[in-house]
Amino acid sequence: MENATGLKQPVDILVVDDLPQQQVVTRTVLEQLGENVIIVGSGREALKAVLERSFAVILLDVNMPGMDGLETASLLRNYKKTATTPIIFVTAYVDEAEMKRGYSLGAVDYISSPVIPEILRSKVKAFVEMHRMHEALLSRAEEREAFARAEEARAAAERARQRADFLAAASQVLTRSLEIDTTLERIVELVAGEFAELAFVAVRRVGESGSEIVARSAMRGPLPAPDFAGFRQNTLAVSFPDASDYLNRLLDDGTLDHAPGATHVLETMGAAHRFSGIRRVSIFPLVTGSLSGAVVLCTTGADAATPEHNTLLKEFMSRAEIAVENALLFSAIRDGDRRKNEFLAMLAHELRNPLAPIANAAAVMRSAKADDTKVLRWASEIVGTQVEHMVRIVEDLLDASRIARGTVTLRKAPVPLSVIVGRAVETSRPHFIRRAQTLTCDEGAPDAVVEGDVVRLAQVVSNLLNNASKFTPDGGHIRLSTRLEEGSASITVADDGQGIDERFVPHVFDLFAQADTSLHRSLGGLGIGLTLVRHLTELHGGSVKCRSDGVGRGAEFVVRLPATAGLQKLPALAPVVHLNRKVATRTLVVDDLVASAESLDALLTLHGFSVKCAADGQSALRIAGEMLPDIVVLDIGLPDMSGYDLARRLRREGPCESALIIALSGYGQEEYVRHAADAGIDHYLVKPADVETLLDLMSAHEAAKIGKRAEQ
Repeated sequence: MENATGLKQPVDILVVDDLPQQQVVTRTVLEQLGENVIIVGSGREALKAVLERSFAVILLDVNMPGMDGLETASLLRNYKKTATTPIIFVTAYVDEAEMKRGYSLGAVDYISSPVIPEILRSKVKAFVEMHRMHEALLSRAEEREAFARAEEARAAAERARQRADFLAAASQVLTRSLEIDTTLERIVELVAGEFAELAFVAVRRVGESGSEIVARSAMRGPLPAPDFAGFRQNTLAVSFPDASDYLNRLLDDGTLDHAPGATHVLETMGAAHRFSGIRRVSIFPLVTGSLSGAVVLCTTGADAATPEHNTLLKEFMSRAEIAVENALLFSAIRDGDRRKNEFLAMLAHELRNPLAPIANAAAVMRSAKADDTKVLRWASEIVGTQVEHMVRIVEDLLDASRIARGTVTLRKAPVPLSVIVGRAVETSRPHFIRRAQTLTCDEGAPDAVVEGDVVRLAQVVSNLLNNASKFTPDGGHIRLSTRLEEGSASITVADDGQGIDERFVPHVFDLFAQADTSLHRSLGGLGIGLTLVRHLTELHGGSVKCRSDGVGRGAEFVVRLPATAGLQKLPALAPVVHLNRKVATRTLVVDDLVASAESLDALLTLHGFSVKCAADGQSALRIAGEMLPDIVVLDIGLPDMSGYDLARRLRREGPCESALIIALSGYGQEEYVRHAADAGIDHYLVKPADVETLLDLMSAHEAAKIGKRAEQ
């Protein structure tokens, strides 16, 4: 061994002898070697010394009291540290049996005592040099091992850097575009350049036009990649059936149980394909959102992919899935923005449509003679019909908003299915009459009872009937049927109208979805009605499905709801009392919109009410103190105070403590209705309120007051 300056470092030599004079002689002889000579006087001390140091050679006196040299040698050989250390026995008496035993214990030599200095030095020096050579070999081996470890560490670091660089570059490339097709192309180009001679990315994409398989391919080298369909049929199915089945389940059946972000990989080996030379195929699933597919890697080498290689691929695939998901999200946002713009255009169109006949009817009424009742009635019917149409549009929009915010309130009770269907038919009857269409009803479940909100369920069926009427030509046929099977009631609405393109069927219940959004389309609508059908049905624990054999072949909608058999009676509605007024009921109308207040004043006056109007809260309080109204009809949004505050003050300050207070407001949300009840408002109607409903509420209040007076 050498130190840092190149000089040999002394090694340790152990001398075990119980005789002091012999110890002095041995030290004197060996000191000329320039090594460290360690002398102990017994076998026990020798055993202790070898625990503390490593020795190049051990000189061991055979004849020692207590533990002799042979016993000491036997124990030294049992120590791992001294199992191979050279032992030279020194003895004055040598017999053949003792010598054999010594050699059997690992002795390398025997020296007779008294020793000859030159012989002792020569033999010890030889073993010291052998020790140095052995240590040098061990040192070089350790250096080579350390160098190999360092090289491997450098290579691993370089591979890690390359992986990091590749993933960083891949992330940059994949984030440059949010177009799904471009993203797929970049995915396959990246994997083909890094991992395989031939690569495909193939996905089944679900869009507005249905589902389709989109494939992109890339090949390392100048030649173009083969067609994906031909590759599946001619290469994958022939030489790699397991991979073919796996890919088919991903693309065609949709039966593979694979969650987005999972790292399951199929790798299959086979004999080289006779045309392509492909021997190994690896398939990495690409599953996210409405897209399911895979990245297919093909190599001509027979060696299986290393774990490091697969780890890098999986990390890349996780980034690829994120890129695809971002592209799909961008596509969804863009489609949503497009549908929103289409919806706003259609909304403007749908709202302007009824305004034209209303304006025409108003002009006719202004020009008509006062006694021309026929013309005036015609004009009023036009206005009423178009206002009802606008009210339905607004109500559908409000319902869509409530569903989106999850604020739809259902008032559930046991309802005969026949009642739901009857109300829906009555609501939709004018559509069939106007277009001379035939509605056939097949009530196959007369005893079915549904737990639900009768108004909302009737709205579901009515929307389906209206939809069928809209898309069925004049004189066409609509069929409505009900059935009760195994705890489920079905309501089927079928027509022989224009039908639905099979690519659009999966989207008929999407909000604002319309098969025809062109300006020259002949049928109106906002694409809300069927969305309401689906959500209201699902809120009742049911489902709705659509079926059509194609354009021009009609359509069928089936609603299924949990139901039971056994007809239950619903509570009878309270009868409405119509009064012949001898004394006009004092009525206060509060609305800051002059046209609204004046028109309501005229309407109520025609029906025998004595009306005064106020345009704000303070005026209303003053007029109420003067006239002591029996009925107050007020708006919620007033300039100086809210309708809620006005109602509280009217109740608290006395003039309207027992009066009927009805709110007429353009706000239809549930929270406004709750605030109205808390403020002491008896009824809350949304503008434009149904005139008959308003008059019925007022008449019922008058009848109740008359009944109380009669009892007194």
